[in-house]
Amino acid sequence: MATLVVLIWVWLLTILPFTTIVTFILTIVTCSLVPNNAREDERFPQISELGTGDGHIYFLIGFVLMFIQFLLILLGRIQYLFQSQYLINRLLICLLHSIAFISSIFMLVMAIVSIDQNYQIHIIGAYGMFGCISLYCFVHTLFIGYLYLNRIDAPQHANVFYPIWFFICCLLLIAFFIVWLITADGIPEYIAAACPFLYLIGYVPQFYGQARSRKSDEALLGSVRFTNEER
Repeated sequence: MATLVVLIWVWLLTILPFTTIVTFILTIVTCSLVPNNAREDERFPQISELGTGDGHIYFLIGFVLMFIQFLLILLGRIQYLFQSQYLINRLLICLLHSIAFISSIFMLVMAIVSIDQNYQIHIIGAYGMFGCISLYCFVHTLFIGYLYLNRIDAPQHANVFYPIWFFICCLLLIAFFIVWLITADGIPEYIAAACPFLYLIGYVPQFYGQARSRKSDEALLGSVRFTNEER
């Protein structure tokens, strides 16, 4: 039973980054299709405005689902970094991911309190979430770059895809956030907000490798047990 739970956990981690970004997209699309309190002349309202009026319940459900998925991904990432390398101290890994955990709390605040109910609290939640998750992405990218440079001692981080993917996502996040600040247009905000979830896709290859390795280990263990029983 314990073995089955572990297998479900490691395979679940391989799909959660995809389901998280799909949940984000569906939340934005759904909230834009139902009546909200955004200005009628806005074709692409700000994300906070999408969570008003009838859209608030869909906004809340979507971000609560993202909150749960995000927490599971973070736990899986901490576990993976603990097991796959020894160069970065575990305390630093925990401190880094505590920033992401804080961002998830801000996410809940933003989702629960709409901009109509309490503007200040909602904005604190929104900017707190975006600021913390952005900081997490930047520092995590530095960590992965460090592991790649020392890939001889961290072979599971030797693929150049990882630092490149994370670096590109960080650049996109910064670029579209700046464009949003300048233009106040909804589309750049949507893309900037999606970048941290896109960032999580970079975890998938390592999660997948971990799941396959676990499956192979279980198959080998089962073979050994079968051989012993025959004897």
